[in-house]
Amino acid sequence: MFNRRPHAQQSPPPPRKTDRPDFLFSFFTPGVLARTAFGLAAFAIRHPRLFARLLREGVRDRLAFIRLLRLPIDLLTIHRSPLFDREWYAANHPEIARSGLSPELHYLLHDLPDDWRASPDFSGAVYLELNPEVRADGLNPLVHYEQYGRFIGCPVTRAEAAAREEPVFPADARELDLGLVDEPSVHGRTAVYASFSPDGRIPDRDLLYLRGLREVCDNIVYAANSPLLPGEEEKLRGLASAAVCRWHGGYDFGSWRIGLRAVRERGWLAAERCHELVFANSSCYAPVRPFPGMFRAMEKRRADFWGLTFNTQRSGTPHLQSFFLVFRRPVLDAGALESFFAERPARATRNEAIDRFEIQLTDHLRRRGFVPDAFVRPCFPRLRHKFNPTTRPLDLIRRYKSPLVKAKAFTGESSQAPERLLELVERFNPDLATAIRHEAPSRPAQPISTSEPRLPTGMHP
Repeated sequence: MFNRRPHAQQSPPPPRKTDRPDFLFSFFTPGVLARTAFGLAAFAIRHPRLFARLLREGVRDRLAFIRLLRLPIDLLTIHRSPLFDREWYAANHPEIARSGLSPELHYLLHDLPDDWRASPDFSGAVYLELNPEVRADGLNPLVHYEQYGRFIGCPVTRAEAAAREEPVFPADARELDLGLVDEPSVHGRTAVYASFSPDGRIPDRDLLYLRGLREVCDNIVYAANSPLLPGEEEKLRGLASAAVCRWHGGYDFGSWRIGLRAVRERGWLAAERCHELVFANSSCYAPVRPFPGMFRAMEKRRADFWGLTFNTQRSGTPHLQSFFLVFRRPVLDAGALESFFAERPARATRNEAIDRFEIQLTDHLRRRGFVPDAFVRPCFPRLRHKFNPTTRPLDLIRRYKSPLVKAKAFTGESSQAPERLLELVERFNPDLATAIRHEAPSRPAQPISTSEPRLPTGMHP
């Protein structure tokens, strides 16, 4: 049964005042809780005074208590990290020998004056500068990188960040602006699909996603933030109605800006042809489940724009996650999307794409009187705290019947086992599971959620 409350009540509840980052909770699965208990017991026996001090701090401060619970897992993460050099670190911190602490524990517990440097190859200060959202998450920089940042592409050095802002494409890749076909209106929807292909090739995941969108959309614009190799556009025939592929430096919102202009120019947003505009991107695998089921469910909801999930992780205020957004006629007729893009630069850094575009889009439309909603209702557990629902992909697919799963769920950021997730995807869409295996053959050998119950020899602080 769908909630039929008045439409003004469909907005998510206001967030409670809290400083609990999602990252501090995401690893607490039943198995890890048992392993954490063993690790904390060993730590308390070896360092009773230090444990008592940390426990007192945890009683006074909730965030400090969560960090204490994370201590065994975070120590193990640092110990395994190739970016942590024990000998180098101990040589640069002679006080370690006097303190009786291991280099790992010393690095984890101290705010270091030498820019949180774990080795010549990793500076915590530089990592925080390049990824400012990490500071709000409350994790040690190296721990964040090894548990999350490595798998979602957080840069470690300034040179790496600069290279990502100006990628190098194949010499024979070319920019495209093609009109392939003009489909008649059947479903009354138009889509803009944003992608990025640094090698100039259209990946299989894009083709599967486009095939799924064709079940609910008439015309699709394939908008890539990269040029394509000759002949790649042929893959789009029968799937996309137009293709705009060129480097613009605006991430997905840059592609949607260009795609929005393209669909306006082609008349695909005319009221008699389109009642919903879909923004999608290649950060997800889809369809896990067929798209029509989600769209049928959302037709019964009173909203002016909607998405798959609300997210509170970064800002604390619920906003629709931008990997899948749908805008209805009131938003399209008011030109609200055009005004949103007009107020923002064409190019953006990775952090600006999140802070100035994704997070602010929901607020921009709300302030103009438009009502948001999400396929996954705001009552999703923990949403009132800083929480990202996509870190629970098994729940999204099984309980909430999501047709999408984030690609990063198979590379270690998810708090749920990638192997179980892949089995679930294969049950609903074997072709998609094959594409996932092909694109993500290597996953973390020992993800944090399946760590051994005890710390390795030489690791105990």
